[in-house]
Amino acid sequence: MLAEIIWTPNPDAIDLGFLKIQWYGITWGIGLLAVYFIGTWIFKQLGKDEESIVMAIQYAFIGGLLGARIGHIVFYQLDFYLAHPQKILAVWEGGLASHGGMIGALVALLLFCHRYRDLSYLFMMDVTAICIPLFCSLIRIGNLINSELVGKVTGSHYGFVFPAYGLEPRHPVVLYESIAYLILQFVMLYLFRTYRDNKPALYSVFMLVGIFGVRFLIEFFKEPEGMIFFGVVSKTQMLNVPFILLGFVLFLFMRAGKLNYKT
Repeated sequence: MLAEIIWTPNPDAIDLGFLKIQWYGITWGIGLLAVYFIGTWIFKQLGKDEESIVMAIQYAFIGGLLGARIGHIVFYQLDFYLAHPQKILAVWEGGLASHGGMIGALVALLLFCHRYRDLSYLFMMDVTAICIPLFCSLIRIGNLINSELVGKVTGSHYGFVFPAYGLEPRHPVVLYESIAYLILQFVMLYLFRTYRDNKPALYSVFMLVGIFGVRFLIEFFKEPEGMIFFGVVSKTQMLNVPFILLGFVLFLFMRAGKLNYKT
């Protein structure tokens, strides 16, 4: 990290007056393309119908978007939206929670597998786990461009200065997350090249413990959202715990040889 980088938000990549395209939307678009190409490659490697990945992405995207919006409303601003229900659909004003997005995507994949019965739910979870770290990494770059989710003051001369939050250097926590997820993406691809489909749940375990473990740790450097538990743990950190525990439960079942890709 460089010393005192002045970071001014510039969300608009293209501004034609009548048309604006924001960097955040571009990161989402590139992220979805990355998921498509990685997912298609996995299906091709395993001899699966590559066309199925397109429908799976559509299910996961819609479910993830709905879940992210509902999650933000329920986890962070329930009182506000109960008082202003007309704002519930105003997603262009911001307000997406990644924890809700993950829940929504997992539910949507369950619906997908109910329709496409030749693909098991655990298999689709693993495929999603391999594809999603790069997507998450790109979304965090979008957050950085928008100066969202800033970190705490570093207490040193090193950090990013976000003028909207003062002139003291802060931890660029979303950049930390983005780098961590990018590393996790390479780990996932290495694991797939090594084990392919011979280790059911391996990729889901790495995704749940890796992504949400990173989020739990990085939250210590971030300005907390919502109430604080035990004086140090934020609400957002607590939301990571169920996913991490699910990862460990899957690991125990995997070690016991009780998981497979049977539909």
